[in-house]
Amino acid sequence: MGVLGPLRNREYRKLWFAQLVSVLGDKIHQIAASILVYKITGSLVHVGAMLAVTTLPAVLFGIPAGAAVDRAERKRVMVTADVVRAALVLAIPILAEHGIGFFYAAAFLVATASLFFEPARFSLIPDLVPEEELTAANSLDQASIAVSEIAGLAIGAGLVAGLGTFDAFVVDAASFVVSALVIARMAVPARSEVAGGAEEAPPFAAQIAEGVRTIREHSIISALTATYAAAALPMAAANAAMQGLALVRFGRGPIDGRAVGLAAIDAAVTVGLLAGSVTVGQSGNSRSGRKYVIALAAAGVFLVGTASASSIVMALPFVFLVGVANMWFYVPARSILQIHAPSTHLGRIYAVWRTLTHAMLAAGYAVAGFLAQRFGPSTTLVCLGCGMLGISAYGWSRASLREA
Repeated sequence: MGVLGPLRNREYRKLWFAQLVSVLGDKIHQIAASILVYKITGSLVHVGAMLAVTTLPAVLFGIPAGAAVDRAERKRVMVTADVVRAALVLAIPILAEHGIGFFYAAAFLVATASLFFEPARFSLIPDLVPEEELTAANSLDQASIAVSEIAGLAIGAGLVAGLGTFDAFVVDAASFVVSALVIARMAVPARSEVAGGAEEAPPFAAQIAEGVRTIREHSIISALTATYAAAALPMAAANAAMQGLALVRFGRGPIDGRAVGLAAIDAAVTVGLLAGSVTVGQSGNSRSGRKYVIALAAAGVFLVGTASASSIVMALPFVFLVGVANMWFYVPARSILQIHAPSTHLGRIYAVWRTLTHAMLAAGYAVAGFLAQRFGPSTTLVCLGCGMLGISAYGWSRASLREA
């Protein structure tokens, strides 16, 4: 069955479908949010700030959220998060009319609700599929997300360019409702739910400290966390810089019309994510560490290539390859973490891992906006590509990670 093998599991199919629908709405939301912020402010600094705001909750609350997921019924956590996000997304275009600060507040709250959904979903996957299918499941997850993102980008560009941003936010809210309904019908294995009872669970702070300690003491997980978190900064900054290419360097015509160019750049990345997901999934679990480290370097090379493009048409192949490389380090990283981390601690370990990563994402988005505004998107991308090469070299020097 290869990459499609995990779909034989009915409960995994439900989880997979719910994510598919939700991601479609997210991409519509992404196009609408970027256009809305640029329309209000006319500044790449604010576009970068918007992206940073959406990652800030993971920095502030990510670790406690992961520990909370380990103590709670994960299906209920995901349903609640979806319902809350649907309500908040509907409020965004209304709040934005009162100023950019209100938009940032709503975006912050949506991202906060998402903190509880993703660790719960991530922690359920190893309980729904056998270990030998983890790479296939993670790969299928990302390939399916890429397909949904492509559809979302096409729909989002059409909605924003033709009707404006409001309809895009309505569709995103509806996607969360569908996701909640599907997850509510899942039959989750008992061992995936609350570990022990509320009375048996260790103190909340102790759970968090235990997750941090496990990462620090495990050579593979610590090296993976360090390199992945470090790579998050240049990759996040590259995302903002590539949006700058579409909005400023290659953008023409009215602001709403630039949604098409923005979608083209994002679609090229997404098609690359799809291709990378499928190919890395077929490669199996072997040599995951080497795949991960080499792909970090490849992403750096392709970012430099994107910077050298003289037109959006010339940039798209390099942007596609950035997406391919992204999956060749992302999927192995997830598999390494799921295999080597203790299953009873996976929620909080993933939350610590994700919190550190999002701290770097927030920094990357914030820095990219200023760099792109000051030096231009191309120069920014060259610097970021060189940074990825340095991170790859460090990862290669860590034998435990390289041989994982």
